[in-house]
Amino acid sequence: MKINYDKSDLLTIGIEEVVKDVAKIFCCKIGDFPIKYLGVPLHYTKLRREDLHPVIDKIIRRIARWKGRLLSYAGRLTLLKACLASSPIYLMSSIKIPKLVIDMINSHMGRFLWNNNEDKHKYHLVHWQLVAQKKELGGLGIPGLRNLNLSLLCSWIFRYGLHTNAIWS
Repeated sequence: MKINYDKSDLLTIGIEEVVKDVAKIFCCKIGDFPIKYLGVPLHYTKLRREDLHPVIDKIIRRIARWKGRLLSYAGRLTLLKACLASSPIYLMSSIKIPKLVIDMINSHMGRFLWNNNEDKHKYHLVHWQLVAQKKELGGLGIPGLRNLNLSLLCSWIFRYGLHTNAIWS
């Protein structure tokens, strides 16, 4: 196994004066933040909305492929729970998603559930917080993305305490 320097970038924080010399030594390019590593956007400061916009675009593209008007209400609900709500889970287990991004995802999921089209607007029959509750509490069982994000991040705390001898801890 050897390093592919064509695919490698040198990323530094706070040492701009020696970057070119170090890049020449390692024969790699000089990169800058934000970057994507294993599908997760990384930045040395807080992530912006533009950094997380590909997640929203992915959900919009999925909705556009499905013909909501041809599906029954139960079919839209099943697709919503199985596909749309689960697509950002990998990202949510790595970083805390800003409230604005979660609100945009919830907005697109609500439009799909109530079968809104681009040309005509339908009123949503129930507030989204009520829809995104457990069935026992009167909701439809759609996972709340904010609570899901926080619980996935808290699972890392549990794993850290459980596996104290692991290399990553």
